Amino acid sequence: MKCCYCHCRLIHDLSIKELFWRVKKVPQLCSDCTALFQQIPEQGRCPRCTKQITEKSKICQDCFTWQNKFPDYDFVHQAFFVYDPAFQEWLNQYKFMGDIRLSGTFATYWKNLQKQHPEAIFCPVPLSNERLAERGFNQVSEMLVAAEVDYQMLVTRIHHSNPQAKKTRNERLASIQPFGIKVDPSGIKGKTIFVIDDVYTTGQTLFHVASCLLPHQPKKIRTYSLAR
Repeated sequence: MKCCYCHCRLIHDLSIKELFWRVKKVPQLCSDCTALFQQIPEQGRCPRCTKQITEKSKICQDCFTWQNKFPDYDFVHQAFFVYDPAFQEWLNQYKFMGDIRLSGTFATYWKNLQKQHPEAIFCPVPLSNERLAERGFNQVSEMLVAAEVDYQMLVTRIHHSNPQAKKTRNERLASIQPFGIKVDPSGIKGKTIFVIDDVYTTGQTLFHVASCLLPHQPKKIRTYSLAR
């Protein structure tokens, strides 16, 4: 088995179960590559969006703003890694240079999340048809495929725009609702939904998706991203 980032061979002691039943393992990182990515520490972060903060307030200023805008949405976002140069380099290679082999780099995180919440519907943030044709794949759904996590595209992107990475913070926050419901709304009512994205910057994309789902009475919506 090889590291899913640097592709060096991994030394792994097979368990009895793996040896006799040929259990398929999700992609894994070697120890050197694991050390490249800084996990967001438990201490000193906003409990709503995992943003690293120094203020004594319970939630960050961004979340105060979202709370006022969506008073009936008990939003909670979790990110796993700090959006630092090492993560940016990985994302550039995977998302913008199109190295789809890197889709499994963080597969264990998504697989563990599914094991912890087997009742949840995983909903990747969709791309527009134009962006999908340009990139060749949806970087979010491909991560779930690599992790062998089932998902449903509950929403569809109905408006195409410039990539988020090319927008300023104010332009992102001012963007119009680009999504619409793709499925029968009865399939959303009473369900726990996990909306999945690659990076949380302003949160606008994830709140756009959530605002599509909220009118259809899901039991709970939680949002996740690899980095923040």
